[in-house]
Amino acid sequence: MPGYHRARVKWIGFVIVPLLLVAFGVTVYVLTRPPDRELDAQGRAWVAAYEEWSATSVRDVDAALVGMDFGKEARNARLIEPLRGCSASIVRLGEPPDLLESVEQLALEGCGRAEHAVGLNDEFGTASLASIKLHLGEAEDRLSLARRTLRIELGDAPQP
Repeated sequence: MPGYHRARVKWIGFVIVPLLLVAFGVTVYVLTRPPDRELDAQGRAWVAAYEEWSATSVRDVDAALVGMDFGKEARNARLIEPLRGCSASIVRLGEPPDLLESVEQLALEGCGRAEHAVGLNDEFGTASLASIKLHLGEAEDRLSLARRTLRIELGDAPQP
């Protein structure tokens, strides 16, 4: 019987333990590996279109945020008008790659804030200028965060 026990312990030590170690290593790798950051041609095209859209949208938000002022209703309307279709314009870019869905979501949130500012301007004019600028500032923050998230997800920027 002692020989049987010794053979059993050897079998556990030489077969079971290494299998458990390999299984543990594979599990750790699968759960902690970095996301696949490689984009196909369609994904790269979406990124290029998004970057162009983002630059224009941020520029439009900034222009409205800085340029709107009391007593300048016509100028304010002209500055904020390009933001009216913000959400529709990002949707026209098509579906983002799975890796970049959070970028699109942040951009849509920014557009929602910008479009709310447009609505406030339509309804109340300069009487709501403080609220308009608050929403434009929030839109700018979300659009900037979307741009940063894009860089991080593509591995182009250091993570905070």
